[in-house]
This record gives sequence, C-alpha cells and structure tokens, in this order.
Amino acid sequence: MRKTLGAIRQAFADMLYEMPYEKITVAELARRANINTKTFYRHYDTLDDLLSEVQLEYAQPYVELTSGLHYPDDADALVREFLVYSSRQGPLYDAIVSSGRYTNILNNVLEEMSIERTHNIVPPEGWSSSEWSLYLNHVNTSQVRYYKQWVDDGREVPTNRMVALGVRLICNGAQP
Repeated sequence: MRKTLGAIRQAFADMLYEMPYEKITVAELARRANINTKTFYRHYDTLDDLLSEVQLEYAQPYVELTSGLHYPDDADALVREFLVYSSRQGPLYDAIVSSGRYTNILNNVLEEMSIERTHNIVPPEGWSSSEWSLYLNHVNTSQVRYYKQWVDDGREVPTNRMVALGVRLICNGAQP
C-alpha cells in the first residue's frame, strides 16, 4: 500500500509540474503511477481529495511549528519561520508558490497556514479592523512574494541571508 501511495503521489507531483491542475485526470495519473483507476479510488474518492491531502501536508507542519505565535507581536518569528520552512519544502512546493499556475492551491495552503493567527482575532489595541486587515495582508503577501522572487532568482542568495534580509524588509521596511 505504501508503494502504491508513493507512486500516486509521485505521478501527481510530476503532472503538477507539467500542467495545470484542471488538466490532470485520474485515468492519466493512474497510468503514470502504473496502477488502475480502481486502485486510485480505493485510496481517494476524488482527485480533489488527493490535492487536499497535499495542501494539508504543506500547511500542517508550519502550523505546528508556529503554534502560539501571533501577529503583530511575533511578526519577526513568523516571517522567519515561513521563509525557513518554505526553503525546506522542495521543488513541488516551489512550483506551487512561484509558477503562477497554482494560485488556488497556493491560496489554500496559505489559508491553512495562517488560519490560527488571522481568524476571529480582535485587532490589537489602537488598531481598527481595516488597519488590521491591511497589516495582515502586507505581511502575508509580502513573505510569499519575497520567497517567490528568491525561487525565481534560482535561490542564489544563501538561505540564512535570504531569511535575515526578508525578516528585516517585511517587518521593518527597506531601511538600509
């Protein structure tokens, strides 16, 4: 069973590199995984279930890693953890973040990653709801765009330098 699931996951990852999610079919995935479609359906009810599993596998460890951290007090730590965590995920994660083909997948992963820190939380004292919304949008979109640029640039900047610079830029602005 583990071998079959591994073959399904590898075929799915390969197909995500090659084509938009909407073009992936169970029949083609099964062919590439060297299984029949019935075997696929023994493990997953739909292709969306497989996708959801992949999304949660990216999001859950980050959520656990950052449990108890909240914006704005822990912004530096949250941005640092996001960048370090992202840098360790591998090529499929990088493709999801940087290709532009997987906006919905990326948004679902990011939503899962931030749900604990952004939903049902009262804005800090002295902040309106609109100000809080702007702040969260800035931090969350900035770290993703920053990471995407690092990937697009071929990860040329060493990871530790990329993280330090990212935390400084995202949390404190472009101060020299």
